Amino acid sequence: MSKAAGEPSTDTLSRVIDLLVEHKIRLDAWEHVLKETNPLVHEHYLGTIENLRAQKTAELKTVLTARLKSKDGDG
Repeated sequence: MSKAAGEPSTDTLSRVIDLLVEHKIRLDAWEHVLKETNPLVHEHYLGTIENLRAQKTAELKTVLTARLKSKDGDG
């Protein structure tokens, strides 16, 4: 990747990935603690995560559909 082209360096991407992995590990640990200490709140947490994933999927489909339609109109 070229820094001159405005793209981040491989080192920067590697650090971002490391941070994402670290946060995923921490979230998994906290989820385990929550499951053990308060199963009802854990179930609510899981439901919230499912809802957020569904919402994100719907938003992504909307954006991708709009982009495909705009490309079809341009071509």
